[in-house]
Amino acid sequence: MKSLMWLGVLFISISWLFFIPIFSLPEPLFGYLILIIGILFNVISFWKNKYEEFDKRFLLVLIPITITIFLVNYPYNIGLLVIFTGVIIHGSSFLFKHKKIQTFSISISLSGLILIVQTLTLPLYSIFISHGHRADFLSPTVSFFGNLFGLNSSVNRGIVFIQTIQQTYPFTTTWEKLGLFSWLNIFIGALVILFLFFRKRKFFQKIAIFLIISFLYLIIRYIAYIHLYINTTELAIFWNPWYMLLSFIPFSLLLIKFIPIDFVKIDFECFKKFNIDTKKLFALFLIFIFVFSIVGVFTFQDPGTLKSGRILIDEYHSDWEDSTQPLDKQWYGMLSTYNYYSLVEWLGYYYTVNRNNGSITSSILDNYDILILKCPTNSYSDQEIWAIVQFVEKGGGLYLIGDHTDVFGMNTYLNQVSEIFGIRFKTDATYELGTGMLSDYIPDKMFAHPIIQNVDKLEFMTSCTLKAPINSENVIIGNRLLSEPGTYSTENFFRESTASPESEYGYLLQVAAIKYGKGRVVAFTDSTVFSSFSFFSDGYQLFTLGTIEYLNRVNEYQYLNIVFFVIVILSLVVILYLLKNETKLKVLYLFLIIGLFSFCISIVFFNNLNKINYPIYENHTEFTQICFEQEHSDFNISLQPSLGLFYDERNYGTFFVWTQRVGCVPSIEQTLIDALSKGKVVVFINPIKTFDSEEINLINDYLYDGGKILLMDSVRNTESTANDLLGNFGLWIQINTNYKRLYFNDNSTIGNISMGNITAPFLSITGGEQVLIGENNESFVNVVDFKNISSGKNGRLVVLIDSFSFSDSIMGGTFSEPDEKQLNIYNTEFYIFEKLLLNRT
Repeated sequence: MKSLMWLGVLFISISWLFFIPIFSLPEPLFGYLILIIGILFNVISFWKNKYEEFDKRFLLVLIPITITIFLVNYPYNIGLLVIFTGVIIHGSSFLFKHKKIQTFSISISLSGLILIVQTLTLPLYSIFISHGHRADFLSPTVSFFGNLFGLNSSVNRGIVFIQTIQQTYPFTTTWEKLGLFSWLNIFIGALVILFLFFRKRKFFQKIAIFLIISFLYLIIRYIAYIHLYINTTELAIFWNPWYMLLSFIPFSLLLIKFIPIDFVKIDFECFKKFNIDTKKLFALFLIFIFVFSIVGVFTFQDPGTLKSGRILIDEYHSDWEDSTQPLDKQWYGMLSTYNYYSLVEWLGYYYTVNRNNGSITSSILDNYDILILKCPTNSYSDQEIWAIVQFVEKGGGLYLIGDHTDVFGMNTYLNQVSEIFGIRFKTDATYELGTGMLSDYIPDKMFAHPIIQNVDKLEFMTSCTLKAPINSENVIIGNRLLSEPGTYSTENFFRESTASPESEYGYLLQVAAIKYGKGRVVAFTDSTVFSSFSFFSDGYQLFTLGTIEYLNRVNEYQYLNIVFFVIVILSLVVILYLLKNETKLKVLYLFLIIGLFSFCISIVFFNNLNKINYPIYENHTEFTQICFEQEHSDFNISLQPSLGLFYDERNYGTFFVWTQRVGCVPSIEQTLIDALSKGKVVVFINPIKTFDSEEINLINDYLYDGGKILLMDSVRNTESTANDLLGNFGLWIQINTNYKRLYFNDNSTIGNISMGNITAPFLSITGGEQVLIGENNESFVNVVDFKNISSGKNGRLVVLIDSFSFSDSIMGGTFSEPDEKQLNIYNTEFYIFEKLLLNRT
């Protein structure tokens, strides 16, 4: 019964697959179910333990646990919640004096402790795995055992080729296919259990047995998966959490057999008396310093010395994502928006930006602080590479922008430069694991890198991945990703299949940074997202500002990370010396209570330190921002690199992007307050949420302060709330009907025969000034002006009653070559913004 604890460890370890998005979206209900089963196995293991007294003052551990629960993001605080529950139950044993209460409390607390230690290893796992998925050195072993178990296999360059009657399958041996994540969590649980229940000699003996069993089992398990894949051709079996659970049950049974736990008892003798002496106080202080310094090693960012922000973007080596031709009202088609014109123009509002149209030399670079190499389609000379390296060494910032599959050879050319800094752009393409769709990244705000700390979401439009030094800064480690190797047999180097057995998946490195000499390098892997058609959506501007701000520094204090590391080593040595006579359980308790307290302090300290050192940069040149408000509106802005034939009538992506053609900067705002505070013009499209009196007052103040509002509605919007707002300003939208005659289409007679009438609904608007009218004098656009006599500011409310005409289903996509009707609609939009809203002549 006691050895059932190995099954408890298994279920606790597998529960993480349902809580965190490594391979799939979280399914917390299943996660809690698996976790509870694991805890119940531990309860059974401790069922015959006797009740023991301990000093109530040890319950002080609840204080740092409670604080940390609120500071640590879910689901990484689950271990804290579990151990909190265990300690609370243990405290209740003082009232009820029932031994089974303590059995439950010990079992739950031990489960929580295992979860906490596993949580601490999660960042280390993501760093390790994202910097190297392949375990090629194990491929010969896999092939050898595979042949023993009925596979016809061979190895070439680390790839295991499995030959069948139908075809030959290439299998890469990766840590994910071996089940490293789940195994590592089981191993962490084993370390905790063996540390608590066995003496030193037995501890290392049991660990050796565990590792031997693990090696053989993981290889055989992988071979079983290969057999299963050949029969199903479903790659998802490798990451499906239920398959993962089933595949490790035999492993737990082997542990029960070969590492039996005969004696399960927690000795609370050390907790019967609460005493603190000078030596323990010093040890507690060092534990605080130890944990604080560990966090400092991984999260401290050198603020450096701020530079002038002079940017040079290289056009000479790139024929793709051009930035020189304006996005205007005459040039249409794919290349008119699939370029970097908007990016460069927008950067010019914040920094000094110039384009390079010749060879890169040291004399040119001496005049700049940041060099951007984007999408090169030509190689760099040795002299240019040397000049770039010297530029970085002296304190320059280098921004490298590549893309998927080495399309146009851009990653090959970037690697001429990047590999000197230890970074290589790989020739693969990434997709969302399991769906093959575009992937997105949602940053964890706790200890986020300065580049990403202000970004809420970043949607990738097919990136490559990076190979970088283990000590590089992991700006974005994407999750739930599938990496497919590129191929030269298709136009854009994409494979026809998006899931093959040689794929890599899970955590993949998409953005990395490195400090080199006094300068810095950032490598980004998806050039498409900065194109004019997509740049002003999904957080790309904030990411760009964060990147430029990071690069616009000369390194000054990077040695402090090494100082923190030295403090970690020294403090740990002294702590172990001071506590060498304490019981293992007492040492764990001290590390838990003080370590959590230190961790809370470090979270607040280092997060705020990065925000202070890397603030959001303010623009030095004014620009006209158009805010598309979504709190009350019913529309979508979806911007993807597609020439699709069908467009969603709820999508207004082209209308959104076309505001850039009149020199504006559009943005999507989730709340009314954000839209009113940021935008010179606020756009409502098909409003469906009621405007309350406070919101109407805010809008009224905005208009009298010189703000401009465009409200667009449609007869298709059956839940319209437009009149909730417009009625306060003397405007009103109503539904009318046109009577139309119907005729029988009889080709045998001269003229069609009249059969009756039908009605066609349409909107009309009353109030304000008619500006745009139809052929029958019906009004389509009305305006109301607001004049603030004291400030001299003039606001305006513009109402348009045919929003459908400006949806993508009518306007087409951002890559479309428009026909005459679409051009007329485009011109109507330009007139509304330029003449009615911005008062341009």
